[in-house]
Amino acid sequence: MKKILFFFPVLMSVFILTNCTEHKDTKNALPPIHKNDLSSELMILNDSVILKWNQMMAADSQKFADIKRLLEEISYCKKYNEKEFEELMIFRNKVYDERYTIDNITDSKIDQYDSLTTLLINKVRNLKSKTPEILQHPLADQLENEILKADNEDLIQFRKHYDAIAEKYNSLLDQNKEAIEKDLNLQSFKKRKLFAVAS
Repeated sequence: MKKILFFFPVLMSVFILTNCTEHKDTKNALPPIHKNDLSSELMILNDSVILKWNQMMAADSQKFADIKRLLEEISYCKKYNEKEFEELMIFRNKVYDERYTIDNITDSKIDQYDSLTTLLINKVRNLKSKTPEILQHPLADQLENEILKADNEDLIQFRKHYDAIAEKYNSLLDQNKEAIEKDLNLQSFKKRKLFAVAS
C-alpha cells in the first residue's frame, strides 16, 4: 500500500510535465500562411504600390502642366523668342510622351526621362531669363519655383515612398515563392521595379 502511495504522485508529476511540454510546443509552433490570407495580403500591398505610383505620376503631370503654363506666361509678353517658344512647346510634349509606366519601367528609361526633363526645364528657364518683360509677370517666378521643387525634393520623396511599399510587396513574394509557384491564381502577382533612391 505504501509503494502505491509513493508512485502515484510520481506518475502524476510525469503526466503534468508531459502535458505542459506538449502544450508549450503547440503554442510556439507558427501556423502556416493560408492561401486566402496570402492572396489578400498581396492584393492589399499591390493596391498600395499602385496608389503610391499614381500619386507620383499625378505630381509629375502637374509639373508638366506648370511647365506649359510658364511657357504660356512667356508668350503673353510683347517681345519674346517665338521660334524658341514653339520649339519648347513641342519638346515638352515629346518629353512627356517618353514617360515610363509602372509596367515598362527600367533603369535606362528612368535615366532618359530624367535627363530629358532636366534639359527641358533648363531650356524653359533660359527662355524666361531672356524675356525682360517677364519681370512684370510675378506668376512666372512662382511657377518656376514650383517646377524646381517638384523636380527635385518632391520627386525624391515620391520615389522613396513608392520604393518603401514596393519593397515590402516584393519581399512578401520572395518569402512565399514556393506557395505562389504552386497556385496559378497567385502567379499574376509580379515583382515591382524599384527606383532605389539613396537615403
